Amino acid sequence: MSLSNGAEQNFYEMLGIPMSATNTEITVAYRAAMRRTHPDRVPAHRRASAEVLAKQVNAAYATLADPEKRRRYDAQLRVDETQRQLMDRYVGGLGGPGMPRVTSSSAQPPRRQMTSAERRDRRRSERSAIVSVLSVFLVVSLGAIGLVILFALVSWILGQIV
Repeated sequence: MSLSNGAEQNFYEMLGIPMSATNTEITVAYRAAMRRTHPDRVPAHRRASAEVLAKQVNAAYATLADPEKRRRYDAQLRVDETQRQLMDRYVGGLGGPGMPRVTSSSAQPPRRQMTSAERRDRRRSERSAIVSVLSVFLVVSLGAIGLVILFALVSWILGQIV
């Protein structure tokens, strides 16, 4: 039932229903999902994957239709969501073993506005970085051109001697 291992899909998402769905809505969604995924209703080449999906839909229905199982599942979802948010906040979304990396923009902590002094320092450091990169490029380019000229000069001198 735990989602923290990343192996199971959220049952609510699988059935396409909100967490506040009633038992009737769960049953209707389950039946619609089974009509779409039942192995007898798909082409033969997709039957194996349809069987796996039908088993997952059955597990989702079995969990969500039983009030006690649903209560435990919802509690585990909340624990997993809290853990994901903590990992995003303090580890930068790297996650732990079995935890998928979350790229949701809503998971990012709010950013404060930079002060004018911070913006000025940032622009200065960006300019400095650009100047450094261009300087290295210029030195390497001039060095390469110098080597080509030196090679051409040595070749010309050796050609005159021989």
